[in-house]
Amino acid sequence: MATSYKTAIVTGGGSGIGAATAMLLAQENWRVMVADIDEAGGQNIVDTIRNMGGIADFMATNVMHEDSVSALVEATLEKFGRLDAAVNSAGVGQRGQSIWELDADAWDHCQEINLRGMFLCIKHQSAAMVGQGDGAIVAISSAAATKGLINSSDYCAAKAGVTGLVRGAAVDCAPHNIRVNALLPGGTNTPLAERSSASTPGLAGTLRVPMNRMATPHEIAATATWLVSDAASYITGASIAVDGGMAIA
Repeated sequence: MATSYKTAIVTGGGSGIGAATAMLLAQENWRVMVADIDEAGGQNIVDTIRNMGGIADFMATNVMHEDSVSALVEATLEKFGRLDAAVNSAGVGQRGQSIWELDADAWDHCQEINLRGMFLCIKHQSAAMVGQGDGAIVAISSAAATKGLINSSDYCAAKAGVTGLVRGAAVDCAPHNIRVNALLPGGTNTPLAERSSASTPGLAGTLRVPMNRMATPHEIAATATWLVSDAASYITGASIAVDGGMAIA
């Protein structure tokens, strides 16, 4: 019996949560277009997926640039014929400065990647899904969308914007059977988290996590994979915390 494949885009797929999601989707018989600004990292994940028998390709993508995002979606459609889902994980961390120290250029950089980039991804991904009458999109936001974090106002604002963006996009997309949801990870063992900890000393000490540990990228990826599956077919516009209880502490 032939295997039935669906197709997903994973941005930020070269490391961390994106890489874990790309590999897990491939294990679940999805064809995966891995997108990242880091060509070596992204291609490494594609090679790993292929070596384990999965189907994947890589597209160098800078989510700050609309033509790059549009080209990613077009290349996916050309390669695989359709787009069933997207998990948007590309992003940057905070500058690690207090609100009075933060300069406007640093603020803009964080918003351009984490919020404007997310808008561009959802815009072009949903456009590809409208004609086929179904699809699912997951935006990787952060617990910072709902929690104030020390020296992180740029990041908190961008991630809070993502959750608002998801709600609005979900309303637009629902009549076309396209679901749009957000995941709000807490501290997760990723290269981005390591850079955030380095740029913002004392960050971990200001957070209380009832489960008393960080997440693995696989734990976040498992929820993302579930959200784009048929098992989550009646969930849209949601912002789901995967944070070991940080939001309730």
